[in-house]
Amino acid sequence: MAQVNFIPNDPLTVNGPPMRRIQAPLMPTGNAARVAVQPSAPGGLFTPHTQEFDFWQVQTSLIRGLRTWRNLQGSYLPRWFGNRQTLAVLTNAGDDLNAFYDRDSLQFFSHTFGGKTVHSGESEDIATHELGHAILDAVRPDFFEVPFVEAGAVHEAFGDCWAVLTSLQDAGVRRALLQLSPDLGSRQFVSQLAEELGDAIRREFGAQHVEPGALRRALNTFRWAVPATLPANAPAAQLSREVHSFSRVFTGCFYDTIRNIFNAGSHTSTGLRRAALTAGRLLLAALQTVPATARLFEGVGRRMLQADITDNASANAAHIRAAFSAHGITLGAPATSLPVPMERGKAAATQRSLLRRLAAPRGAKLSITPVASGLHGDIAHVAAYQALALSGAGLKGLSIMVPAVLRVETKGKSIVGTLGEAVPVARDAEVDAQAFAQALVANGDLDTGRGMARRGRLRPPSHAVKTVRGRRVIVRLGFACGPRLS
Repeated sequence: MAQVNFIPNDPLTVNGPPMRRIQAPLMPTGNAARVAVQPSAPGGLFTPHTQEFDFWQVQTSLIRGLRTWRNLQGSYLPRWFGNRQTLAVLTNAGDDLNAFYDRDSLQFFSHTFGGKTVHSGESEDIATHELGHAILDAVRPDFFEVPFVEAGAVHEAFGDCWAVLTSLQDAGVRRALLQLSPDLGSRQFVSQLAEELGDAIRREFGAQHVEPGALRRALNTFRWAVPATLPANAPAAQLSREVHSFSRVFTGCFYDTIRNIFNAGSHTSTGLRRAALTAGRLLLAALQTVPATARLFEGVGRRMLQADITDNASANAAHIRAAFSAHGITLGAPATSLPVPMERGKAAATQRSLLRRLAAPRGAKLSITPVASGLHGDIAHVAAYQALALSGAGLKGLSIMVPAVLRVETKGKSIVGTLGEAVPVARDAEVDAQAFAQALVANGDLDTGRGMARRGRLRPPSHAVKTVRGRRVIVRLGFACGPRLS
């Protein structure tokens, strides 16, 4: 087996493990999701900023990220969104300080400024962040179109959480981390995310666009606020409703959950890995079961508590509550939803019944996302989308689709009961969707098809306008590692 060079964590990691020689890792086989990195290269000890190094750096990072899923769930992720087994990966998709996931591929960009070139794929933080988008899209594809600030922010936070979880699977990383911060309570290279990309943005666009020493920090003190009350964008030192900015609240909750669990147990490398796996399993369990509402952060936290009751006899409940409370989110008592049987009937009758419960107009399209949940067994998330006319600069004549949601119990392909209450489209959801759309325009992340300026950058905006049944509707194209820069 050939040896390759690999940079753990990030090229600008401070006091972390340096580049190392490793055996070229093997791609998962059998019933497992995998990636096809392009352009490919033979094994060898290549230097950074070469096509060959980028191939092995990206491929190794992504394999490590896929192994994180296996370590959490016991087997590899079986498929990507759309039941695909292979996801294309482009190591140099164009000129930008960013990376992108669009359901067809992962894309990594490069950019030169002041004589220094940065390849976003050379950071394991960024590679596994984008992989996190693809993993969450495979688990909860209904999140992709949900036009709420917290839904977009959970996607971004999950990418950062996946980067942290993947780093903490590496024994060398854990040893170096614990030497720097024995209680995980001070800044260090694991909590500092995408250092090289952050440095490049700071040099070209100014320090106000990034956090000190990183693109974002998992160890932070940001506190939750109603997204619509926040500005559409703000310097990195402040919270805004732009989803990468707002995601830091949830990432902080998750990082602090790991930190709290670790500090209550064995202060060893093995104890840290155990704490990360515990928190990661609780997060995945929560994301499988949480309804896609406008208040997703609290919903995920409550279901992490519920999963801990089921799986760990509440051993970590106080640690989870403390982590979310530190970021301004009070978690109420988790409640177990018992299934309420539905009358058996034809599919059309079941659909009409669901639409009534969701207070959705007759003929509204239902989206059904099945999941296998350890908390509830076989369930599905049902959404009925309703068009909301938008207002504000750049949004005249546009609509966005807002979901009413309900969880149901399934048996095979049949819906046999409901779980919990339906959540119709209410005023708070409409306000949040308006604020989300306005933030897209303010941050240059909506392509209206009318000559949007891109400054020569190739990374597409996250959203575009498409005509659906005669209505001009905002739809999502994908997720990036960071906001667009202009």
